[in-house]
Amino acid sequence: MGGPTDEVETRCLGENTLDGLSRGLLSPGEREAAVRHLDACDACRQLLAALGHAISGHEVATPPTATDTGPRKLAPRLAAGDRVGRYTVLHLVGAGGMGVVYAAYDPELDRRIALKLVHDEALPSDSREEAAARLLREAQALARLSHPHVITVFDGGRFDGQVFLAMEFIEGGTLGQWLQAAPRTADAVLAMFLDAGRGLAAAHSAGLVHRDFKPDNVLVGKDGRVRVTDFGLARLASSGVQPLGEGAALPRALPAGAEARTQPGARLGTPLYMAPELWRGAPADARSDQFAFCVALYEAIQGERPFTVTELAEESARTEQRELPRGNRVPPRWRQILVRGLAAAPEARFPSMVALLAALERTQTSQRRRRFQVGASLGVVALIAAGLGLVSWRYRSQNVCAGARERLEGTWDEARKSEVRAAFHATGSRHAEAAWSGAELLMDRYANNWVQMRTDACEATHVRGEQSGELLDLRMECLGRRRAALSGLARVLSAADTGVVERAVSAAGQLPPIEECASKEALTAPLRPPPDEATRTRLRAVRAQLVEAKALLAAGRHEPSRALAQEAIETSKALAYKPVEAEAFLALAHTYVRSEEGALAEKALHGALMAAEASAHRTVAAQTSLLLAHVHGQMLRRNEQGRLWADLGGAMLERLGQVPALSAERLFIMGNLLLDEGRASEAAPFFEEALVLQERAHGSEHPQVARTLSRLASTMATLDRSAEALTYAQRALAINERLLGPEHPDCSASLHSIAFVLAISGRPDEALPHMKRALAIEERAFGPNHPAIVKSLINLSNVHREAADAIPLLERALAIQNQVPDVNHPDRVFILKNLAINHGLLDHFREQLEYGQLALSIEEKLLGPNHADVAQTLHMVGQAHQRLGAPARALPLLERAFAIAEARPLTDSYSTGRDVRVELRKTLANTLWTLGRERARARTLMAGALELARGGGSTLAQEAAGLEKWLAEHPLPH
Repeated sequence: MGGPTDEVETRCLGENTLDGLSRGLLSPGEREAAVRHLDACDACRQLLAALGHAISGHEVATPPTATDTGPRKLAPRLAAGDRVGRYTVLHLVGAGGMGVVYAAYDPELDRRIALKLVHDEALPSDSREEAAARLLREAQALARLSHPHVITVFDGGRFDGQVFLAMEFIEGGTLGQWLQAAPRTADAVLAMFLDAGRGLAAAHSAGLVHRDFKPDNVLVGKDGRVRVTDFGLARLASSGVQPLGEGAALPRALPAGAEARTQPGARLGTPLYMAPELWRGAPADARSDQFAFCVALYEAIQGERPFTVTELAEESARTEQRELPRGNRVPPRWRQILVRGLAAAPEARFPSMVALLAALERTQTSQRRRRFQVGASLGVVALIAAGLGLVSWRYRSQNVCAGARERLEGTWDEARKSEVRAAFHATGSRHAEAAWSGAELLMDRYANNWVQMRTDACEATHVRGEQSGELLDLRMECLGRRRAALSGLARVLSAADTGVVERAVSAAGQLPPIEECASKEALTAPLRPPPDEATRTRLRAVRAQLVEAKALLAAGRHEPSRALAQEAIETSKALAYKPVEAEAFLALAHTYVRSEEGALAEKALHGALMAAEASAHRTVAAQTSLLLAHVHGQMLRRNEQGRLWADLGGAMLERLGQVPALSAERLFIMGNLLLDEGRASEAAPFFEEALVLQERAHGSEHPQVARTLSRLASTMATLDRSAEALTYAQRALAINERLLGPEHPDCSASLHSIAFVLAISGRPDEALPHMKRALAIEERAFGPNHPAIVKSLINLSNVHREAADAIPLLERALAIQNQVPDVNHPDRVFILKNLAINHGLLDHFREQLEYGQLALSIEEKLLGPNHADVAQTLHMVGQAHQRLGAPARALPLLERAFAIAEARPLTDSYSTGRDVRVELRKTLANTLWTLGRERARARTLMAGALELARGGGSTLAQEAAGLEKWLAEHPLPH
């Protein structure tokens, strides 16, 4: 007779034992006993296979499925160094019933990616090729979908009979793990699900259906960002399913842990998340995704699911709605929303995910602030949910690579955080709490990325053996400088005054990119260190000075930053070490850029470029070229030179390899240069590509992301794409409000964008409150006579319908701007032009002429004689001459304006757009007719104006009647 151990081993394994076995959580003794039982128990092996589990380190047989004719043959595992297409395999991440996932290196993207190989046997045997082709088509559709809450798919193809997908590699875990890692409030859970829902909604709008939404198919990165993954795979596993016929037996209810697993070869999706219509064999659609979303949300809050598998299967035959259990954890304000989303009939649910999310969002309190504190709570190795039924592969690194987090003690830890937060509140600034929240978020994210990069760099050499020790030393040195930058900023913030508090979030967003520490090209540039230790020690001190200078500048302390940079220049020159001299000149240039001293910035940048080129300091050379593009193109308004520097910067970035932050900055600068030239249609793709890179590098909530969104909004509005423009502008404002608080002055730029979009799309009354709010915020921050409020005064004047209301605002702006030493400042031009326009509307033609001529004299110096904005000013001055009875003076100005305008594409700039061109042709035609010159041309011009007006909106359609009348009343003499 067997003893107690034998008795235990003959009993089938429970769900917790199976789950623990698959996750590697059992003790060695428990694992050995479980494996022995599996060797002798077909039922448990079948259940384990149905749950999609795979066990590493032991040979556990997988039984054949009902459709198989022989034993299942899985493709052999790949080893480090194997190639799949252009991808080099690094190591195994996870394996399961649907496939295997590897970390791999992509030489084109120059980054680590997740490579998923889908088992050929996981596809339907009767339509395997069709299923594989469909999977690849869906991968291509996902690759075209760019959304912050949807996993990024880069590529798909075939390899050794298997389908493979190349996707972004996410460090973190699943939403299911996040829910289990610690107690979560209902609001925190809802915030995560709202982001996941936004990803689902984006997929639906692109024509994609998920078919298996559940917490295990949602990733939570260490940066806290949610991404939905695994679209369409459930369908591929069950494309041959038949509807549940009348009298058919219901499926056996699996244990709770099993119900949450997708079952290859079974009905579509994961049983307990499947909508009732799917049990009847109906095709999955956005409404069935909505049902699964609501099941998952209910489960996440209540701690149990609303229905069992049997109840869901029975639900498919019911006509009335089953009541939800009376759980006490689901807030009452959400209950009826979930009831609707879980309706048995698809047509009774919300019309779309967007409608469901809007209903949930309306229940949130305005004071709730979303916090991304996910990474630390996960505490697990990198996981990527890259296939149905995947389980984590526990990556056992050597102890030599552990402890990266501890290396940030004293740099950015809980003690330093408490110190900074106390310093913020001690200032008494009304922005203190919001600034602390935003800065903490960005600096936590930076610290997490630093830990991840340091661990990966160590493992690349000591565990995976794919990197030399020399390159590891360079990466560690680079990471040491990044840690010093984080430490320097933390020190500045811990001694904050009100000015530092105001710039804290911006400063956190300007920390040097960590990705540069993974660029082999940047790290291996031939920067030879000095031969003697004494010089190296002095240079380390200089670099520490530069770290301090950058932190001070980011926090708004220009003068002390400039003094440190100048001292660093002198020391590096004395030491005759060009690389640090280049870094010091670049730091000095940044101080001049921040104080808007373009000429001095240009001089410092030339010094930086000379030293960088002399020492082959590629990173500084690229950064310097991009900053020169900004100075020439945007500060000094020398657009052609700006483009040349941007092109040179692009060439230098090619030498450096992929550095997303710098590449995004170049794209942003190029977009601004083109937009400033009135070439909005050419600018838009640059901003869009910059946005994608910034979101990948920094996450979806970052000051640079908000900045690009605002410019993209202005671009789209200029192109008459007002709906897109408004979405971009509102998202920029939402990011700034979350990071900075609603009363921070930096929110004004986003408010300006919203107002601009509304005004240019003919909705000035809606724009007015946004501009009033922007001005009020800035007046509270800077006072009523500070140059910082000038732009808000200009833009507020623009949204007033009545010229009489606009003129006092512009006169106030001009009085403030006249205090600024630079008489040729672009803001002064805008004020003068707007004064001329508004006086002209009131028939104050002498004032129109005076202000227009002043604006023209400055504008031609800034922009050159043929800029689109100059055409607008020439027209205005010529019109004033004509109205004052001097058509001969008007004519040459109007001819110049006409030549500039006609050289531009019609829709490219609001300065030379359809309505402006109609008015310009009218004015020029009237002037020619009055002077008795070229009357045939005058009629041609008026006829051209009529054609343009007829092709415009309702306002121009009204103008057409007047043009027709003019042509009738002004025939050519016989």
